[in-house]
Amino acid sequence: MVRAALSVAVAALAPVFGVSGAHVTANGAPFFPVLAYYQCGASAAAAAAAGVDFFAEQPYTACTWQQPNDFSTEPLPPGVHALGDDYADPSPDAGWYLPDEPDAIPLTGEELPQLPPAATTGKLRVLNLSQHFFSDQAPIRPGYDRGEYTRLAARADLVGFDLYPIVKFCGRVPLLDVFRAQRELATIYAAGQPTFQWIETGPMTGECPTLQVTPAIANAEAWLAVAAGAAGIGWFTSGWTESGWNRWDVDDAMVAQIAETDARLHGLASVLVAPPGPVSVSPADAVAASSRAAGGSTYVIAVNATDRATTVSLRIPGLRAGALQVLDEGRSVRSTKRGVVRDTFPPYAVHVYEAGPGLTARS
Repeated sequence: MVRAALSVAVAALAPVFGVSGAHVTANGAPFFPVLAYYQCGASAAAAAAAGVDFFAEQPYTACTWQQPNDFSTEPLPPGVHALGDDYADPSPDAGWYLPDEPDAIPLTGEELPQLPPAATTGKLRVLNLSQHFFSDQAPIRPGYDRGEYTRLAARADLVGFDLYPIVKFCGRVPLLDVFRAQRELATIYAAGQPTFQWIETGPMTGECPTLQVTPAIANAEAWLAVAAGAAGIGWFTSGWTESGWNRWDVDDAMVAQIAETDARLHGLASVLVAPPGPVSVSPADAVAASSRAAGGSTYVIAVNATDRATTVSLRIPGLRAGALQVLDEGRSVRSTKRGVVRDTFPPYAVHVYEAGPGLTARS
């Protein structure tokens, strides 16, 4: 009864969530969600202060995970919304977090909880897949029909996945796969739907003890996902150490980076929800990029996915010759009459360029 009363009280404060094209809305306005798993108490406050606004599987299993039937009565921090895993609850706070990695359980699209879409409830159905939909990964099991990912995605409003190139693959896959996999999800299996990606922030279960996810790498991964069309991100902050499970296993430097990245993402939300446009990169082995058209301007998001400095040429279709501002860097670059911009990227650097209306596309 306590849990039900809390759910109703919190739900009354939640916006009406929905989907418009390939992005999420809150009360009809564009919204860029930032997720975290299993937060409560001090970790919930820390996550909220860093810009997280969605808690997954909350409040049902977050605060008392050793005793999953002892439900939490902690209120959510202000401005944070909950995605529950009680699929019988007809009115959760912000929506439901569907069974994680259903391809691994395994569950088919037909076997997922059959929940009404956000268009009819104002609540989001959020689904996370394994990375095995990606063509550079082996199928999750021999003979698995990758077409099932489309059927799984059809049961959700917001579809994500986890890759974790550093702490799960020990660097055996390039960081550029964060971009490439996100593009495949957004264009093949969840085409026309909002997508997101979980970003690694720490050692997790320690499979790769000689490698570390630095703040610069985490920031680059988040922006690689966004450049590929992600309409939200998730920070996976849990770790399993000798002392047990820590749901906020991030050091001060990583927390500062999460807060900085989230502030920038939220500040650019009205731009990031626009459909990504093509940007050609030469050479194409280090930097990934895309464009957005918003408010009469063209924006370009470009990310160095390597640990080496590199200089590349970016060709933005339809851009005129002139100066582009590099946001938050206090400098500008020039485009040629063919829409080519040449710039240097330090390791894991993220550049966001803005071309004002005078430089935007020729019709």
